[in-house]
Amino acid sequence: MERAIEIPIYSLIHSLIHSPMNLLHRTAYLSLFTMALCLTTQARAAVQARYPLTVIPCPTILPPNEIEGKTITCGMLAVPENYADPNGRQIDLTYAVLHSRSLSPAPDPIMDLRGGPGGSLIESKSMERRAALYESLRQNRDIILLDQRGAQFSNRLGCAPVALLISGMLLDPASPNAGLLDSVVQQLRSRFPEFADSALPGYAMQALCARVLENHGNDLSHYNTPNNAQDVVNLTAALGYDQFNLYGISYGTYLAQRIMINHPERVRSVVLDSTVPMQVNMPALDIRSKEVSFLNLVADCEADAACAAAYPNLTGRTQALLTKLDETPIPLAEPTTPEGESTPIERVTSADFANLIDAMNHRPSQIAPYLPLIVHELEQGKTTTFVGVVTGTLGTSEPTSPPLEPSPDFYRLQASDFEAKAEDILRARAAAAETSRPASRWVQQVQAAAETLPEAEKALLLANLYGVGYLDTPRNRETLLTFVAEEFEGDTANRLTAALNAMSDIEVRHVYDVVSALTDSILPFDQPVTWGMIRTFHCREEAPDLEQAQAVYKAMLMPQLGVRGMASAQELHDVCSFWPVERAPASEHVPTSSIIPTLVLQGRYDTQTHSESAVQVMEGLRNGTWVEFSSAGHAAIAYSQCAKDIGVAFVNNPERTPDTSCTADLFPEFVLPPAE
Repeated sequence: MERAIEIPIYSLIHSLIHSPMNLLHRTAYLSLFTMALCLTTQARAAVQARYPLTVIPCPTILPPNEIEGKTITCGMLAVPENYADPNGRQIDLTYAVLHSRSLSPAPDPIMDLRGGPGGSLIESKSMERRAALYESLRQNRDIILLDQRGAQFSNRLGCAPVALLISGMLLDPASPNAGLLDSVVQQLRSRFPEFADSALPGYAMQALCARVLENHGNDLSHYNTPNNAQDVVNLTAALGYDQFNLYGISYGTYLAQRIMINHPERVRSVVLDSTVPMQVNMPALDIRSKEVSFLNLVADCEADAACAAAYPNLTGRTQALLTKLDETPIPLAEPTTPEGESTPIERVTSADFANLIDAMNHRPSQIAPYLPLIVHELEQGKTTTFVGVVTGTLGTSEPTSPPLEPSPDFYRLQASDFEAKAEDILRARAAAAETSRPASRWVQQVQAAAETLPEAEKALLLANLYGVGYLDTPRNRETLLTFVAEEFEGDTANRLTAALNAMSDIEVRHVYDVVSALTDSILPFDQPVTWGMIRTFHCREEAPDLEQAQAVYKAMLMPQLGVRGMASAQELHDVCSFWPVERAPASEHVPTSSIIPTLVLQGRYDTQTHSESAVQVMEGLRNGTWVEFSSAGHAAIAYSQCAKDIGVAFVNNPERTPDTSCTADLFPEFVLPPAE
């Protein structure tokens, strides 16, 4: 709208200066000019900041080569939890701007929209990955990273005490954390007597999670995609950007579409990578995700003459194989532990084959070339290639000795090695800087004091630290001062109190970030997203339709590949029956209709947002381009330089269809059976 106004303004100025006209005509044009200028001013006012920004020290370890305040700036934006009640409860959203490498960057940044929802972009490993992924786009544009509401650094909807409760059930009683976990369990049960049953089944623990979050004052109904979209618009306006480019991955594509629908005037271009269409019920359709991924691989094999000749009728043979594995699993010569897992497998079942397809989502180039051969061997009762692939001993190149006369490639490898070592040094310095902050030092003092206590008292103190400000009390300075008064006395209490009183409000806020990270660190499993946020999203916007899910499952060619998806849909359906949010209105699930230039990237081996559902988003994109990548799983940009290059070309010139010829080189080089 604003750009449409600006064009006649320049035309008017040109006319006023250069066109011969009488005074009456000049006066009329001047009135039009004044009116147009007022309209432009109003349009700009609409995107000016309405919510306060505060620049803060980045709350995490920075990636190597980033300099705070120069190459990267962090801050927080205060917004209403409920936009309909602007004077009600406020929440802080944490963001980071990776400043462009250019001294004259384009005015429209990249707004990164993470998947999940509930995953963090500000967390150190995530930020480092994002900085690497977007390096090419950063050459001439700023990159904005935002922890969406409910994520780690933006009013985190984590269920850490409940996670610790689960850990207490999973860990051996002899674990060094057993006493700490027992203290957490006892406190939760005393605070919530309705959950005091010693068994505490999984659904009860999730209900407890919801109660904990609500008791802390969170209204979960406002942690939703429309509010996430409004947060993005408010943040970019507060940072001074009129327009921006969206790069969404997974849930981020769903959020991107909501921004396209609700705020189209702010969006210059959109990249959707691993797409969740607005109109589909993903938990139901995800039941087929592994099957779709595998059938895409079969199609790639059939398009390769050698693979097609070596493995004819691969679909039918795999169907028969899975049925055979259900009846008679194939024993392994010795227990085999899949790469990245802790539980060994002793025999190959249809579930193990399904897990292998799922692993291809994250290791496509290491697994896809071997899958037809694995089917061929398992038909004969052989497990050699299966074991090699699941353990990671196949599909990875072995280091080679340097040649006697080093080539330019050898020197390049040496330079890369030196660069990696330099980055390790910078990473260590960044970690030291984080641990030297007042908030970190304060938590370290509490931990040091705990180490001087008998084991039971130490466990109780740490349990109280990990739960501080979590249940009923706000996460502020007063809560920490109360914690010190209740837990310590004498010189220790005085030192901790003085340190708290000397901290800025931002450092006090960071104490809770440090405590949350400590809580996560003792869990025996990763938490890529916050429980409360992912459950709230699914139950409000993606609660599964069980009838549809069952129909999808029954229609599968290989139902063994949908067993876990069907179980997940059932579990989510049960959880949503008591999770305290109402379903989103049907109007939020209308297909996206847009003329905004949009690039849709899709990995053919994606088992999280499979290609058959993702392609549906193209129906309403009147200025959309679809690009599919073999040898890529979820988040094509992470697997392919080709995807990165296409994305950069598109963002630089969204009106031009990018050259996608590099995708032709991505098909797997399928491994053929040895000659007999």
